[in-house]
Formats: sequence, structure tokens, C-alpha cells
Amino acid sequence: MTSASVELIVPDKQLTRLGYPSIVVPKLWGSLFFFDEARLSWCPDTGRIYRVKGEQAKIDSPGRNETKYILGSVEYPGGDGLFEIYDYQRNGEVQKHWQHLLDEYRDDFLFVVRDNASQHVTPELDGFLKDNADRLCLVPMPTYSPHLNLIERLWHYMRDNITRSFFHLTFDKLCQTVVDWLKKLPPERLWSLMGLKPIIL
Repeated sequence: MTSASVELIVPDKQLTRLGYPSIVVPKLWGSLFFFDEARLSWCPDTGRIYRVKGEQAKIDSPGRNETKYILGSVEYPGGDGLFEIYDYQRNGEVQKHWQHLLDEYRDDFLFVVRDNASQHVTPELDGFLKDNADRLCLVPMPTYSPHLNLIERLWHYMRDNITRSFFHLTFDKLCQTVVDWLKKLPPERLWSLMGLKPIIL
């Protein structure tokens, strides 16, 4: 390697601030979660749909748009998790979601994979992370690598089935449809999205 070579390991600024060791060995049972947000807009996403040949597809939309955000953490490899809808995707909502995740999995040490979005790495979260260092460790991803976050596959599948090219009469109806869809999603479909095959005994 030459002196001009790029350093192979780039430390995560947030974890460096918190003084995390390079390897965390939990005293509790460890669970791995993939975390991220997705925007829910009342105006439908556009995409390829079936239409009569030679005719333009028409999709209804509201006179004004509304937006909320779904924050989700999906456990690997089981597929359980926590999904919540918030008005915003700020660090306050991120902290609430992580706290609810800790409350939901009280007996586990949580490894949470997160990207480098500003609301995930802000110093505003440092106090919360230090207070919960005995049960929560964030796992950073390389910049611009959404393909490594398995929950992105779930968001893509959700858009294909719920929001793309389909108009819901009310925004509340859209949110409720998303919640119901997540509750009824077959485990086999989620395992497939995460690249897993079910074990046949």
C-alpha cells in the first residue's frame, strides 16, 4: 500500500463520540434489527401499471398532499419487529421508536443497523444512547448503501402493493391500510425479502 492509499476502516463519528469499543459483546441475548424510515404520501407514487393499449393511465389524487413517516425495525432472521407512523422523521421520533423497541424487547441486547441520515447520527441522540449503552448498540452502514439495509426491501415491496399508482380516499385510510398490510404479511414473504429460505423440519 502506498502513502496515498485510503484508510480501509473509516470510524463512525457517532460511535466514536460515544466511545464504543470496536466489538460489543453483550451480557444479554442479542437481537439484530434493521431500522429505517419510509415516507407515506397521500398523492400516489407513480409506477408501471396495466392499462388499455393506446390509452393513458389516470390515477386520482387529492387536491393537496399530506405526508407522514413510518419508522420500522425488523428483526433478522425471524422477521418480527416494530412499525410506527409519525408526523415527522426527526431525531425525537427516532429516539421514541428506539425506546419503544427497547421496551418491546426487554430481555434482549439490541444491535440496530442504521444508515447515516442526519436524524440518526445527530449529537442530540448521544445522551439517550449513553443511557442505554447496556442494551443498545448501533451498527453503522457505509454511506450510500441502502441495498445493505434489509428493511429497504420491505419498503419497496410495500410501495408496490399499497401506495404505487393507487389512490386512497382519505389519508387515514392509507395509513390504516399500511398497518393492516404489515400485520397480515406472511412470514414466508418477509423471509424471502430478506433472502432467507424457511427451514422445513
